[in-house]
Amino acid sequence: MAQNDQIVVGIDVAKDKVDACIRTLSQRHAFPNTAQGHRKIIAWLHKHKVSKAVMEASGGYERDWARVLRRAGIEVRIVDPKRVRSFALSAGRLAKNDTIAWFAETFSAAPGQIYDAAHEALVALVKARKHLLDLQTRLKTQNEHAAPEAIAHARVLKSLATEITRLEAAISAKVKATPEFGHRRPSLQACRNSER
Repeated sequence: MAQNDQIVVGIDVAKDKVDACIRTLSQRHAFPNTAQGHRKIIAWLHKHKVSKAVMEASGGYERDWARVLRRAGIEVRIVDPKRVRSFALSAGRLAKNDTIAWFAETFSAAPGQIYDAAHEALVALVKARKHLLDLQTRLKTQNEHAAPEAIAHARVLKSLATEITRLEAAISAKVKATPEFGHRRPSLQACRNSER
């Protein structure tokens, strides 16, 4: 049994599905990344009295699954894939979801990403802004060498500037509305200024 008698599931997240393993009960199951798959994993986890789910950060695919699990009352830890890989190599293991569950059981007190809805929302806004700034830079560079497309680029650049301004206002509002972000305001402003 896992430390503190917690039953832990290791979840390997992919784009279209997850593979789940409850190592202590020798249970494995795959679930599709659909609403029905979400319902089925919750029923399966509750049936086996799972109280904690551990998954690797996987480029964002883990976010929806983490949200579903948290809503169902299951604690979720998202861990650094490099740590799990190092743990697996040291143990000579290859089965990923089995190793994720074993890692979670072995290092139950190890730090994972603490869930913070406000931080997640802010990160999403900042990423969206960065993508638009990157697109804006590419278009400005192309605009220097494109005569016929210059008019179309100018309209798109104007739209991008408007959207970037809206995102910056949303970021600013989120920071002001979240007391925990208060100490970060000067660094966020400096970051925004340096990207211009």
